[in-house]
Amino acid sequence: MIDRFPEHAANERTFLAWIRTGVAIAGFGVLIERLPNTPSGGWTGLALVAMSATLVALSTLRFLTIRHQINRKRDDRKIYALVETLFATMLAVLLGVLFVFLLSLAQ
Repeated sequence: MIDRFPEHAANERTFLAWIRTGVAIAGFGVLIERLPNTPSGGWTGLALVAMSATLVALSTLRFLTIRHQINRKRDDRKIYALVETLFATMLAVLLGVLFVFLLSLAQ
């Protein structure tokens, strides 16, 4: 049996959820690019695809950091807090881009 299997399984489920979210955001960006007569479709779609790639990279960093902590049987809150702060910043930027896109559609 794998040592600390429940923790590893939870870490992997979280990683896969972030990957799925990144793919959905990229798909939304491609959809916006394909919409005809969208006022800010060009930059918004490209920004969403770029943020999706960044989100996948951050989720991989988080997965590897947590896996390392599980294997060493320790809880280093400092590293974890840095990764989670990067995630929160990324999501705030994503919501900002979507807000600006929706404002441009309303005009």
